[in-house]
Amino acid sequence: MRNGSWKPWMIGLLVLVAGIAGGWSACPEDEDAAGESEREVTGDEVPAAARAALQGLAGKAEITEFAEEVEHGHTFYEGSWTSAAGVRTDALVTPEGTVVEIEEGIDAAKAPVAVLAAARQAGAPDEGLRVERKTTFLYEIKFTAGERRHEKLFTPDGRTYEENGAKSTAEDEDDEDDDEADDDDGEDD
Repeated sequence: MRNGSWKPWMIGLLVLVAGIAGGWSACPEDEDAAGESEREVTGDEVPAAARAALQGLAGKAEITEFAEEVEHGHTFYEGSWTSAAGVRTDALVTPEGTVVEIEEGIDAAKAPVAVLAAARQAGAPDEGLRVERKTTFLYEIKFTAGERRHEKLFTPDGRTYEENGAKSTAEDEDDEDDDEADDDDGEDD
């Protein structure tokens, strides 16, 4: 190499190494460290069962946005629309069309007083709040194992439901009301 001809080559190599060390990757921009991501998609990219479920929820309203979301290692599809009454609604479904959750925009004045008080305590301002009422679908499974009755909550993707950040302990609790209601005094039918 002639004197000075190595500089452009070395600068290129340094840029490449810096890019690799800095985290250049082919990962989607909206993906976080936990592997969760969201990307806008077209209606044609949504599986037919998921699209049919979303359209069933939207009724006559036109779905104006679709998104594909990856959460907890599972893929979901979201549709967004505005009802004839002007209510903005988002719904999340599995690829098979099982409804996971529905979010409906509501006027802040219609939110429960306890919710608004908790929001203020968390630092939310009194004005300009955007409030959504979220309906999350869970499946409660009741079963008897040995001599004990159990209840367990699951999300539509099969995860054990955790409430308030703590793992549900429903499996360890007896449901005395159900035990009394289901008690057949040990007689066989």
